[in-house]
Amino acid sequence: MLTRRAFLLLLPGLILPLLLACANGPAPARPPGADFGGDAGDSGAIAYLDADGCIAWVRLRDDARGTHCPATRGRVTALTWLDADTIAYVTPELARLGWRGLRISTGAEFALDPVAESPRIYQVGAPQFYSVLGERIDIVDGSAAWTSADGSERRVLLAPGAGRGPLAMVTWSPDGAAVLLAEGAHKALWVVDRAGAARRIAAASAGFASWFVPAAGAMPHADLTCTLPTEFTYRCQAAPWQPADGAPSVAGDEILLSWSACPGVTGYELEVVGPTGEVVHRRVSSAQAQRFTPPGPGDYTWRVRTRIGAEPTAWSAPRTLRVR
Repeated sequence: MLTRRAFLLLLPGLILPLLLACANGPAPARPPGADFGGDAGDSGAIAYLDADGCIAWVRLRDDARGTHCPATRGRVTALTWLDADTIAYVTPELARLGWRGLRISTGAEFALDPVAESPRIYQVGAPQFYSVLGERIDIVDGSAAWTSADGSERRVLLAPGAGRGPLAMVTWSPDGAAVLLAEGAHKALWVVDRAGAARRIAAASAGFASWFVPAAGAMPHADLTCTLPTEFTYRCQAAPWQPADGAPSVAGDEILLSWSACPGVTGYELEVVGPTGEVVHRRVSSAQAQRFTPPGPGDYTWRVRTRIGAEPTAWSAPRTLRVR
């Protein structure tokens, strides 16, 4: 039998291996999405377009924020995170030249190599209604409804209420720990975890957003201005960009007609009506622009709409070309 003195001398040697084993062993399991940090403990950052069309971002861990207004003429039409410090963006003027990068730590802008970066920055698409864990969010009568991966559970995650209008589009975080919702006419942005804990991160936005989580990567750019008529399609209204309404032109000269992008659509349909009311040009293409040559003088009107398969959306407001 050990004496009291011998036991006390052996005690440190018995306890130290246990402490080391605990330190090196697996961390206690936490339920996914138990808080805004998810399993990794860092919920990352969300980049979005604010109501003025500038690039804004918020780090969810400590609510650190920043804003950058690109000097490039025109509004930003797409953005996505490349890494925790870099946001890629494009404007209509840059669409034919390539994307630009923004270092949020310094505010510096730089041109992106289209060959090296295109595979990542062109992963733009529709909002993500399914998480990486298979759960789903639906918008029903302005409320966000959560459904488990096996379909056995369903509940309202966030609903309109005091100070909160009807909710619109949704996209999951890259790790499936939370969702981003757009609310009301001003497209206020809300982050909500699967337990229903909610926080508003922006009072108003232009409706475009991208989410980066260090442990899971980036959620590509999502257009939160779209609406969802069915489970399989969503509607996004393209709008004429250039030339401006009433722009002058010359008969026989080729004109480039362009419009805003709608991620996820299968095509854009352009229609041009001549001075006597007849359709002189109608074509569907995958590009955000088409070339048109007015055959003669007069006022021409043109409009555009998106297509998902064979199903079209409503036409945009028309613009006029004054051809001499």
